[in-house]
Amino acid sequence: MRQHLRTALLFLITFSIALPACKKKTIDEPTPPDPFDVYASGREGYVAKYWKNGKAVNLGRAGVSSDANAMVIAGNDVHIAGYEVNASGKYVAKYWKNGVSTSLTDGSRDAFANDIFIQGNDVYIAGQEMAPGKSTYQAKYWKNGTPVVLTDDTQSSIATGIVLVGNDVYVIGERRNLDWLSPITVYWKNGQLFDLSDQTRTADNQAIAVSDNDLYLLWSETYDSAGQSQTRYSKNMGNPVLISDGTADVRGYSIFVNGSDVYVAGSGTVNGNNAIVAKYWKNGSPVILSNGPESAYALSIAVSGADVFAGGYRDGSNGKSGVAQYWKNGSVVQLTDGSASALVHKIIVIKK
Repeated sequence: MRQHLRTALLFLITFSIALPACKKKTIDEPTPPDPFDVYASGREGYVAKYWKNGKAVNLGRAGVSSDANAMVIAGNDVHIAGYEVNASGKYVAKYWKNGVSTSLTDGSRDAFANDIFIQGNDVYIAGQEMAPGKSTYQAKYWKNGTPVVLTDDTQSSIATGIVLVGNDVYVIGERRNLDWLSPITVYWKNGQLFDLSDQTRTADNQAIAVSDNDLYLLWSETYDSAGQSQTRYSKNMGNPVLISDGTADVRGYSIFVNGSDVYVAGSGTVNGNNAIVAKYWKNGSPVILSNGPESAYALSIAVSGADVFAGGYRDGSNGKSGVAQYWKNGSVVQLTDGSASALVHKIIVIKK
């Protein structure tokens, strides 16, 4: 009997020692690879760059101000639009393909490239250039480097977004007549101008997206003397949808459509919190991405399946420079260390 007890006790001791070892082996198993390639374009230290899965690729030159405002991934090619300052101090609209730069303007007048769209072998880039002999901008887009001017020199205008629906070219932006104080939000279809707002509100941020041949226009407008904003979007030029989440300041920067769901990335306030917080809205319902004490901003959004990625930045702590980062399902992925001012303008997610 005692021999049986000794045998059972020895078995229990051996099992209890072996069990943690089995568990440890399970914990140490390799983490499955990330199913996404995450691209983000922007700047660090006022030098244009993009990040692929957190690894930075410089586009601009050290000591020369530049920025990567927009990005498209087409096959294995990375297309980016932005600007660079030349030796004369002029802003030059730039296009980079796989890191190789092309100047869209000659550098004699300030110009910026703000958005990019690829259709087949054609590259469309929206932006603006200072009008000849004027101190006002003309909205324009470039098709394969050839400019198309959207307004005459009786207006000041900029183009902030561009898409194609079939063969129709849609551009969103803002304009003001030279005798106006406040700009209004507008869009152009194949060069024809349409107003989306009026002078009772000041145009702020605009974005554009296409999904299954449906066109989505997004714009924000400052509506009071405190500079607070309202944001609206429209599907196929239908009645504008006001994003109202119970706060006084709703500022949208980017729109993304996934099936029947409409996502808007931006910033705003939270009752009882003085910091500006990064947010996105899914079908008008807010999702808070930050909670201070530093202010944060979501400037771009991308969705793949159930995963939501928002790119932007947060202010550095103790007055330090901004930190480029993105949020994946609400969790922060930091791209820079805060030693130089940095941000993400555009985020794109490619499923492997």
